[in-house]
Amino acid sequence: LDYQMPGMNGADVAKAIAADSRLSSIPVVLLTSVDQVDFGRMVIDFGIVAHLTKPARSAVLLGTVISAIQKARMQGAKAHFVREPIAAQAAPPAFTVIRGPTAAPSGPIDILIAEDNDVNQLVFGQILNGFGLSYRIAGNGRTAVEMYRALRPRLVLMDVSMPEMNGYEATRAIRAIEAQNGERTPIIGVTAHALKGDREKCIEAGMDDYLPKPVSPDRLGAKIGTWLSETVTAKTA
Repeated sequence: LDYQMPGMNGADVAKAIAADSRLSSIPVVLLTSVDQVDFGRMVIDFGIVAHLTKPARSAVLLGTVISAIQKARMQGAKAHFVREPIAAQAAPPAFTVIRGPTAAPSGPIDILIAEDNDVNQLVFGQILNGFGLSYRIAGNGRTAVEMYRALRPRLVLMDVSMPEMNGYEATRAIRAIEAQNGERTPIIGVTAHALKGDREKCIEAGMDDYLPKPVSPDRLGAKIGTWLSETVTAKTA
């Protein structure tokens, strides 16, 4: 939430959010151009969870947002996010989380992300938006297989631990589909820790590579660039 806005500044907006029972559980991060705001008072009065001085570095901003979400969850609050940009704003790729087999979006995409954790979905989305790559997110392994059938992505980022069907099982299912049509899509396994044997498990399941969490833009860009045979870098304004 930017502090300096015409008509209604950030403090007024934060006050209105805090006063609305439908919105008060949403964590608010305040952005200011100069460090002149009494942040301590605003925390008490409006429940603002963090304050950043502009220009905020992307890594700091992302870390702050993730921390705000995690704190809200610990307090029993639920953060709500708009997953799909308004149609008129065509610049960023769409961010759609599909949790079941219905209403899968159509059309070719660069990356299919299979990830059930909301925070990790946000991290992947922020990074891929920065690369200018199109993507969709499946919230479990079974949905990932269905979305693979519909979207035929250029590459799949596959979390290995997911409900309904884990990443290893989903990869085997995708490879079975490809065995019938002669295709081969690069699949990168995403693991929670860099443990000995993780890479071997991913390769055995039919994945082409693996990437341990936490995921950084540099490492993810390097992996994607390797398997798509192109240079992947963050866009600059």
